[in-house]
Amino acid sequence: MSPNFSCIQSLEENSKDIYLETTTVLLKLIENVIQNPTNPKFRRIRLANPTVANKLLSAIGAMECLFEVGFQEGEDYLVLPNETPIESLTNFRNEVLQRRKVFLQQLTNQTSGPASSSSLQGVSTSSHHSPALQPSPPRQQPLLQSSPPGGRAPVQTNIKPPFFQRMSNFYMQVLQYEDKALQQKALSLIPVKELEGKAECRMRSMQQAMKKDSKAGKTSDSVQEVDATDILLVQLLDWFKNSFFKWVDKPLCDTCQGPTTHISNTMEGGSRVEVYRCGVCTATTRFHRYNDVGKLLETKRGRCGEWANCFTLLCRAMGWDARFIVDEGDHVWTEVYSATQKRWIHCDPCENVCDAPLMYETGWGKKLSYVIAYSCEEVQDVSWRYSCDHAGILARRTRCTEEDLLRLMLAMREERQHILSPARKAYINRRLVLELVEFFTPKKPTDTDYQGRSSGSLSWRLARDETRDEAVFTPHTWRPTASELEAREMHIRYSTAQDKYVQGALNQQVERLGWRNGVHLDSKVFRKEETDWKMVYLARKESSSEGIIEWKFDLSGTGYLIDSVSIVSTDQCYKTGQIVWSLCSGDICFTFLSGAETKTCTDFVGESSVTLMAKLKGGVGDLAWQHAQLFRQSSDSREFSFAVNIKLISPKPNS
Repeated sequence: MSPNFSCIQSLEENSKDIYLETTTVLLKLIENVIQNPTNPKFRRIRLANPTVANKLLSAIGAMECLFEVGFQEGEDYLVLPNETPIESLTNFRNEVLQRRKVFLQQLTNQTSGPASSSSLQGVSTSSHHSPALQPSPPRQQPLLQSSPPGGRAPVQTNIKPPFFQRMSNFYMQVLQYEDKALQQKALSLIPVKELEGKAECRMRSMQQAMKKDSKAGKTSDSVQEVDATDILLVQLLDWFKNSFFKWVDKPLCDTCQGPTTHISNTMEGGSRVEVYRCGVCTATTRFHRYNDVGKLLETKRGRCGEWANCFTLLCRAMGWDARFIVDEGDHVWTEVYSATQKRWIHCDPCENVCDAPLMYETGWGKKLSYVIAYSCEEVQDVSWRYSCDHAGILARRTRCTEEDLLRLMLAMREERQHILSPARKAYINRRLVLELVEFFTPKKPTDTDYQGRSSGSLSWRLARDETRDEAVFTPHTWRPTASELEAREMHIRYSTAQDKYVQGALNQQVERLGWRNGVHLDSKVFRKEETDWKMVYLARKESSSEGIIEWKFDLSGTGYLIDSVSIVSTDQCYKTGQIVWSLCSGDICFTFLSGAETKTCTDFVGESSVTLMAKLKGGVGDLAWQHAQLFRQSSDSREFSFAVNIKLISPKPNS
């Protein structure tokens, strides 16, 4: 019996108790909807619900099943659209019940005596467990038959465990990156000269920062710790995310470009195809989940599986050692080896995040178990790089014994490396030793681990533009100019398009270039340019839940005090995104949400200084960071997107 819902087979990779517990919860959730199809209460699943958090999130295949029957992600819940056919839910329920019956019967046979034959012998082992990427079919027989975890009798006695089957599939799939014609095609699509130019500019900035450190008598890391290739990798990642590849949640209708709704999945030519129906003209649109990386160079769109698949090819086309990384939970990404730093660098093209391996565990709250790296030369268990809780990972690794996993990887490695020269083998072995040493000590998470390492060298953090080191950032405080004191009014404006501040009245203006050069404090914020929409704005960094910017205005020593403060900004929020403003002096604060109208506050009469803070937060899904846009304007605009006007008064006598 081959499952119609591919996720159901993955459920059987859990231990007996977890399998039974998980299927019981799934059946109850589905049955509630079937029995109460119009009640919205049963169509929403709160992710913080203890049953969901403890019994489904950590179980193999459970969340995939909910997605496959039609549930979609909200901010902190899953929701089943009203148009989801009840028939599909009924079919899922019946199939789970049937396979659960077979599962229990097989367990009974194993405890009562040897069974004549396994009722699961005919089940296909090509699983769709990970929504991130479906591996292409293997071209060889399994390298290893596994023994059961913990010495327990396996449920599937005469077939290879699906986990090892997927490993074999990915083991073969990465060979497509070595196709010279594909590499040449990929290289022709990369604006190498442009990216090299940006990398060179970045390197010069780093060198200037190091010189400042040296003149100030500070000790800093050598710029040689990061070379041009490392910086070029960061530029390639940014270009891939913002200019080359497109994310697809639901494709637009092929006929009328209207919005669509997912109705079913099918298989064509060995790859999965999602079928959508248009809400306007009712035509159907087919969205192919291609594994063929050559095809992805043409379509340039997909979800995390397609993104990582294509980005890994581009890295190989650039001549870099690159590995395709599979988190057996639900995500994939890339690693690139830095010869200068002598370590593998984590790269997530979907997030445009580089060298932030703890992001998934610390930032996303993922419970990792198996994270495997695949390349044309090796297969490596890299789970330890991505976790600071090694004991927790070990407790969740129940799909096979550690001995069997090691034997399989060694067999794969030996098969791949037997054609290599002795020198290349020796190099790979030295590299492996350094990697294993890295794994011995769990990393300690810090606040910056939500999007990058703070423990890396200054030069490397500068290359990724993720540092607030004093060598490159000086807090700025705005003070009135002589002409402003004469006019008794401070006037500071900022243009996002031109990325500059202007202070003072016409003919007596002072300019300050760069948004960051005018702030007193900032955290996890960057300037975003949308080249396709020709818009520019400030946003929080993509893996951050909140971004903060603060400006400070000080009249101390001028002989004047604050009378009123007026603020206007061109912000834009989408869905649940929010920009919360706070204007404070001492214990007095005036808080307001973003809006087009001018905000004027007279609560600070007589104060000598005031700080203005903007917090960017909220939003939904993978693009939540983009749902709170500060100072949004057209990239060719010459208007100001932000202005602060402070009227001044003389202090009262005896004050």
